[in-house]
Amino acid sequence: MSTRRRFLKAAAALPLVAAPEALAGDPPASADAAMSALIRQRFKFLSDAQLKAVQTGLQRNVAVGEILKRFRLDPVDEPATIFVADLAE
Repeated sequence: MSTRRRFLKAAAALPLVAAPEALAGDPPASADAAMSALIRQRFKFLSDAQLKAVQTGLQRNVAVGEILKRFRLDPVDEPATIFVADLAE
């Protein structure tokens, strides 16, 4: 069974520059299409159902990223973090 952590470790091993055979033809139309092409090239052992699940997740992540880009934060916005030292008494 594959886990997200194992997938991310494997994805980190993806080359940052596409192989010459991947560059042949037209460039991908979108970010998720480019990532899908890299995943198909690197993870050839994935079944069609697994590839479809990965593509669905990529599309969802790209859509969430676009939503987050539109949300503007003021320079004074910060996460509400509180540090409390746990001192032994």
